[in-house]
Amino acid sequence: MTRAYEETYLNDAMNNLGDMLDYAICDLGYEPEKFYSQFLASEISELFGIGAPKFIAGLSGPELAIEVIYRTEGRRPNVEVSEEIEKSPEYWTGWVLAYYQWYTAYSFADLQKRGLTISRVLDMYSVFHEADLSKFVFAADRIVKNSESMQI
Repeated sequence: MTRAYEETYLNDAMNNLGDMLDYAICDLGYEPEKFYSQFLASEISELFGIGAPKFIAGLSGPELAIEVIYRTEGRRPNVEVSEEIEKSPEYWTGWVLAYYQWYTAYSFADLQKRGLTISRVLDMYSVFHEADLSKFVFAADRIVKNSESMQI
C-alpha cells in the first residue's frame, strides 16, 4: 500500500497535528468542529496530508493552528502555549488522525466525509487512548467502510 508520505516524517506529523488541535481547542478555546472545519477549509489539511515538509515537520503544532486561523480568519492569535504534563484528548485526537490519514492515504476531507469526524474520534479517546494503535485503526476502518457501503 502506498502511504501518504515517507514514514520518517510520521512521528513529527503525529505530534504536530496533536499539538495543533490541543493548542487550538484547549489554549485558544475553539470548538473542535469549528476549528477542524477551518483546518479542512484551509489548504493546510491538503498539504499536510500529502506530506509537505513545512506542514508536517517545519512548523510546530501551535504554529500550524495559528496558520490555519490566519488563512481562514485573517488574524494571528497571540496566546501562550500551556505547559501540560499529560497529553489531552484533543492531542490524542490529532495524533491518531495524523496516523490514520498517513496509513490510509485518504485526505482529511475524505475521512470527514466517510464519518471519521473530529467529534467521533474525540469520543473514541476513552476506549482507545491506552490501547495499541492497531485497535483504533480497526475501529476507524469499520467506520469508513460502513460509510462507504451506505453511499452505494
